[in-house]
Amino acid sequence: MKRIILSLCVGLAAISPCATAQGQWSNSFTADDARNARERGEILPLKDILRPIESRYGGEMRRFVGLFDRNGQKVYVIDWTTRQGELVQFTINAQTGRIISVS
Repeated sequence: MKRIILSLCVGLAAISPCATAQGQWSNSFTADDARNARERGEILPLKDILRPIESRYGGEMRRFVGLFDRNGQKVYVIDWTTRQGELVQFTINAQTGRIISVS
């Protein structure tokens, strides 16, 4: 039974949005890379990114997908559950906080 569950988890991880985002947008940043970029003022802290989303859409962050490099631009990718229960994915400019896309 444990092997079946482990196989399912590995299979789901292979098709997760994170895997898609990494393939689509180059590499993801490690936690240390993100912290260093934040300390250098290159990106906004995640809490500053989440406040406007929460105000506008309600709900809460379901999963932090990651911080990625997209054509030289650092972007946060976040899975969000709105107050209506809809699951959406935000791509946000990590430097300005501007929402690039909602899908």
